[in-house]
Amino acid sequence: MNDVGVIAMTSAITGLVVALTVRPVLSRLREPADAGDKIAYRELATPRFVLGCTVLAMAAAVVSQTTLPVQVQPQWMVLATCGVFLAAIDAGTTWLPLRVTYAGWALMALACVVSLAFGAGSRDLLRIILGAAIAWGLYYAIWAVTRGGFGFGDVRFAPVLGAAAASQSWTLLIWGLTLGTVVGAAHGMTRLLRRQRGGFAYAPSMLAGHYLAAIALHFSLGDPKL
Repeated sequence: MNDVGVIAMTSAITGLVVALTVRPVLSRLREPADAGDKIAYRELATPRFVLGCTVLAMAAAVVSQTTLPVQVQPQWMVLATCGVFLAAIDAGTTWLPLRVTYAGWALMALACVVSLAFGAGSRDLLRIILGAAIAWGLYYAIWAVTRGGFGFGDVRFAPVLGAAAASQSWTLLIWGLTLGTVVGAAHGMTRLLRRQRGGFAYAPSMLAGHYLAAIALHFSLGDPKL
């Protein structure tokens, strides 16, 4: 999809949706029972945070519109809205709220139904389901082996990313998971070099990896459909 008018309109709608929902959702989120001294979700509801989420969501929409075909846009719209929102919350608190994550699951399921109207078929839906399961299984295995090397919220976030990537191809799924790991490792190494201790938000790296994969495969393969 490369019509400039459609891209601009879709990006604007995406930004508007995020701008109108971020503050109300943050103000209603319950804090986890074992939150400790984490930053409260409602404290994130500042104009700066809302603007940041809006700009990132619009940028994400532009990337998906310019690098991926029309039939996968519903799934990637979920990433541009709910995915960006979750990654931003994680960046601000190092927590991923359960309700928003489950909303991402529900929206992704709805997006799969909507994608049928854009030309997706039964094989695409099967690949999406398997992609979500593979992403969840991979992150769960790493979480179990490392004994909580990252938060379980990242495990819950993984199926949303896996479903979106697999909606396009196995290639994008593999590269999305790989680049997400690379970005996360680079962030972790940077923190070590700066002697910053403690855990850090991993969801932004996971999300960034999938958009980087979409861009890289678009320019290297044109249409990485397998």
